[in-house]
Amino acid sequence: MTTPMLIDKIQIGNINFMAYIIEDENNKEAFAVFYQNELDPLLLFQQDAEGENIEIKLNTVLVSKIQEIKSKDSILRKKHFKLFQEFALNAEQEAKNMVFKDRKIEYISDIKLLKSLEKDFLLN
Repeated sequence: MTTPMLIDKIQIGNINFMAYIIEDENNKEAFAVFYQNELDPLLLFQQDAEGENIEIKLNTVLVSKIQEIKSKDSILRKKHFKLFQEFALNAEQEAKNMVFKDRKIEYISDIKLLKSLEKDFLLN
């Protein structure tokens, strides 16, 4: 297994996020966004076994953990979510250029997963 390559990191409020290029369980390069010191990624973009399609996974257990430590201030939560979205989109673009190259990838801004994360994060 290769060493994960850090793409970007950010602290938003009291939460740290790191974006990496990793090697997944299929020994293929994948893009992952980690939260705090968790070993499993919050978001994972990985190639299928044939390397033709990219699937996106959201770790709902980690979303629940974020719920417990998010800001109580709704205006601050909106600001934090916007920062997270920009961070994830920028890191995703860099990962696409490095790993996924010519493969069709559905961008995070267009996926229902991000919308559900946004809803969960912004609700009280």
